[in-house]
Amino acid sequence: MRKICSLILLLVVAFACDNSRENPIDRNNIILSTDSDQLSARINRSNAGVVQIVNPAFASGRVSEDEIPSGKIPMALVAQADAPSYSGKSLRATHVDINGDYAYVSYNKEGADFLGAIEIYDISEPTKPRITAQAIFTTADINAIKYHQGRLHIAAAYDVDAEPTIETAAQYLTVSVANGGFTSEFVRANIAGSASIGVTIAGERAAVASGSDGVLALFDSNQETIITTPVQDLRDVAYGSNTIATLSGTEGISLWSPSNLSALSKIALDQDTPEAKRTLDMAEGLLFASEGANGAGVYALPAGSLVKRIPIVLNPEGVDTEDIVTNAVSFDEGLLLMANGGAGVSVVEVLDNQTLETLGFIGLEGSSNFVKIKGKHLFVASGTGGLQILELIRKEDIPAPVVPAINCENTSPYTGSSNLNVNSNDNMRFTGSAALSNVNVNGTLTFCGSVAIWDQLNINSRGLFEMSGSFAHGRNINSRMHLNGHLKINGSVVIYGDLVMNSNSKLEFVGENNSITVYGNVTKNNGATVTGNFNDTEGKLK
Repeated sequence: MRKICSLILLLVVAFACDNSRENPIDRNNIILSTDSDQLSARINRSNAGVVQIVNPAFASGRVSEDEIPSGKIPMALVAQADAPSYSGKSLRATHVDINGDYAYVSYNKEGADFLGAIEIYDISEPTKPRITAQAIFTTADINAIKYHQGRLHIAAAYDVDAEPTIETAAQYLTVSVANGGFTSEFVRANIAGSASIGVTIAGERAAVASGSDGVLALFDSNQETIITTPVQDLRDVAYGSNTIATLSGTEGISLWSPSNLSALSKIALDQDTPEAKRTLDMAEGLLFASEGANGAGVYALPAGSLVKRIPIVLNPEGVDTEDIVTNAVSFDEGLLLMANGGAGVSVVEVLDNQTLETLGFIGLEGSSNFVKIKGKHLFVASGTGGLQILELIRKEDIPAPVVPAINCENTSPYTGSSNLNVNSNDNMRFTGSAALSNVNVNGTLTFCGSVAIWDQLNINSRGLFEMSGSFAHGRNINSRMHLNGHLKINGSVVIYGDLVMNSNSKLEFVGENNSITVYGNVTKNNGATVTGNFNDTEGKLK
C-alpha cells in the first residue's frame, strides 16, 4: 500500500472504533533489542563541549569581544546520536519526551515506506547518555510519544495492507516501561485518519490527534474511545491550564474542554505549508505554538489572546528560505526553545509577568526539526542527522553543600562581558549562572553557582579561582585549559578538552561530593598537585 502522509488529504472515508487492551500489535512486526552496548555505539562525543547562545545583536562581529555580554544559560553539547536504520533505510527522529532519568525518542521514515522506531535513553549521567532499549516497527511510522505514569502513549501510522488486523491507518498505541526497558506488549486502538500525529494526557484521559481529514479523540485508561470531533489538517495536540489545544494548518489553533471536547475558542493563524511538522506546548496560563515562517506565537489562556509573536532571529547565508521556519517549540522552567530548521534553535526567557526576552540562538549541525527541554536536559532532532543531546547547567539544580567549603557570602550576580579578566589586585565575587567566552585570572575570583567557559581559561601563577557549584570548560576538539595558579573546587567539574597543570600549580577539592571529568589529556608538570576528596570519573588525575 502506498504510504499516505498524515497531512495529505484522504481519498477514502476513515472511521474509528472502540478498542481495548485486548488488541496487542503483531509482535512479528516489532523487533526489540536491549543490547545497550550495540545500540549506544551510535552515540559519539567527538563534538562535545560548551556551546554558546549567540545574541543576534552581536552575531555580525561589528563590536569588540569585550562589548558582548555574558550569557545567562551555561550549556554544553554532551553527545550526538546517529539515527537508527533498518535494512539499509535510515530513520529520522520525530519526537522526544523526558521523565526523570530516561528520555523516550520516536522515529519514522520519510517517503512511501512505513518504518518507525522507539528508543529509550538512560540520561541519569547527563554527560554519558546510553540507549537501553529499542523497538523497530517494520510496518508503521511512529510520529509522537508521551510518557505518563509508567506507560508510553504513542501516535502512529500503519500500513494496513501489512497489518490485516488493523482497521485504520491511524493508530494510538500504549506500552508499559520501567528501568529503561519495555515491560509489556504494545497495545493498539483505532482512530479515524491516515496517521496519528500527536498525543497528550489530559487528566486520566489521552487526547490523540490524527492528521488531514482526521479527528481529535479522547480515550479512557483502557484505550476505549470516549468522544471524537473532526478537525481538518491537524498538526499537534497539547494539554494544560485545564484546556486541550489543537493546531491545524488550515483552521489555526482551537481550544477544547477536556471533559467533552466542546469548543471553547479559536485563534486564527495564517494557512501553513502542507505536510509541515508543527507543535504546541503549554505553561500555566500560556500556550506556545510553532508557526512556520512567522516564528512562534505565545498566547494567554483561557482567552487565547496574543501575548507576543517571536520572530526567527537568524537568517543564515546559504540556507533556503523554506528551511527558515519554526518547526517545534518546547517550554520548561522559564525557557522557551524554538526549533527553527536551518536557522538553529532560539532560546527565549519567559518571566513571571509574561515578559519575553530572546537570549539568542544555538548553532547546531543540521536542520533543527524538533526540540524538547526538561530540567537540565535538552534534545534537538535534526532529521536524518539524528539527535543533539545537551545539558543545561542550571544553578537551581546544584545542591547546596551541608557545610559550605567555600565562602559564598557577599557575592553578586555576574552581569559583565563574556570576557572576564581578573587583574592581580582584584578580588571578584559572583553568584548565579554565567556562560562566558574567555576567563583570565591573575587575582582572586570566587564564583558560586554555575559557569560554562567556551574558549580560554587561564589561571595564572598568582591567580586563585574558587568555584562552588558546577563548572564546565572547553570542547573536545582543540581545547586546552591552562592552570598555573590555584583552582579550588567544591562541586563538579567537566573539562571537555585537555587540562595542563604547569609547574607548582594546584588543583584543590574542598568539602564532600566533589567530582571531576576530563575527556581530554591531563599533563602534570613538576610540582603540580591535586588534593582533596573527589571522584575522578575518567581516571585521568591518578
